[in-house]
Amino acid sequence: MNSVPKTDYDIDLAALTLEGDALLPRLNELRERDAIHWSARSGCWIVTGHAQILAAFGGTVPLSNQSLPDRLFPGLTVEQMRERWPTIIRYQPAAITNADGKDHSRLRKLFIQAFNRPLVAAMRPFVQQRVATLLDAVATKPSFDFNGEVARRIPGSVILHLLGMSQDYLDRLEDWDNVASSALMSPRPTLEWLDRLETSQREMNEIFMQEIEDRRRAPRKDLITELLNAAEGGDRLSHEELLQALFLIIIAGHDSTANSMTLGARAMANHPEAWSYWRANPDKAVDNGIELMRYVAMISAQPRLVATDFEWQGKHLKKGDVVFLMVAAGNRDPKAYAEPERLDFTRRNDQSLVFGPGMHHCVGHLLAKLQVGELFNAMVQRFDGIDVLEEPTFTAALVFRGVNSLKVRFRPRA
Repeated sequence: MNSVPKTDYDIDLAALTLEGDALLPRLNELRERDAIHWSARSGCWIVTGHAQILAAFGGTVPLSNQSLPDRLFPGLTVEQMRERWPTIIRYQPAAITNADGKDHSRLRKLFIQAFNRPLVAAMRPFVQQRVATLLDAVATKPSFDFNGEVARRIPGSVILHLLGMSQDYLDRLEDWDNVASSALMSPRPTLEWLDRLETSQREMNEIFMQEIEDRRRAPRKDLITELLNAAEGGDRLSHEELLQALFLIIIAGHDSTANSMTLGARAMANHPEAWSYWRANPDKAVDNGIELMRYVAMISAQPRLVATDFEWQGKHLKKGDVVFLMVAAGNRDPKAYAEPERLDFTRRNDQSLVFGPGMHHCVGHLLAKLQVGELFNAMVQRFDGIDVLEEPTFTAALVFRGVNSLKVRFRPRA
């Protein structure tokens, strides 16, 4: 029988939203008390230790990425779900994030062919120009919303440019992202949000299909063309896999990067020594960005399902159990990091959990690092600092940790 500590931990959406920064010390406390914790209140396992999460990412314990519909959509049969959300039920299983084993390896090879280093490197001038334009617009404002006016405007523009799509889609992209995040990245999605996701994904697919046809007629130097051309031993992405890949690029690539920027700006405001270090070491932008993302805990959790009964450090996990790998806690584990509560750009982050090391290492990590690095390189060179004028409220999402807004002002460089 599973050992349940007297003080249980409930993964509750409302509580997570209200907790904000209080989430991190609560997870730290749970990690030190019970790193593999069965929450009777939540009906799931909560894993908080760095070594345990690293093992899960590395595939040394039998956890699965496959999402079971009855775990995601409460109270409905598979037939009812298929009737109510035909687009979601058809396309979501085709996502690389929902694949395991050979299926995942196959998709990953095709993705990496398309999402290659030269393609990402070629994005640098566009990223730099976009950053400069947005910073110009807010540089002298007495106050502005960093989240809405800077952070959330960069990755959306970059993704559209990478895909070769019009910037006219930017506002719609942000709406798509908001709907998908609310429906898929919370522990308990509502039927209303799933209805909205069905409409949103159907609209996205219609647009993507037209873009795909355009590339078939006239290939370009963009990611849609690269995904169409990706092949491995005669194998190519299916219709469903291609459309779901585009969906995932827009949703995962937008939210995670924007949250890293906003939470990172808040952290830098509170650490003037970090601002000075980054200014003096612009060549370390990638390493600095990884440490910043570790410190701000942009990723809270990654969900998994238990693939088969097994024992994990004295705990008995059953097939079908839900497991939340709490990346935010693992990245602050003192067994893995000296002084983990400190923002330290000189530390080594080769064991960082931010991009999911192992089999499911984030395919878009190069693009995220590029954007975060270029934004903060520009900020620290142009300004003496940034002041937070109003503490933020946190978004209602479990996977990616973000805020609704961040009211700030820049301090001009002397």
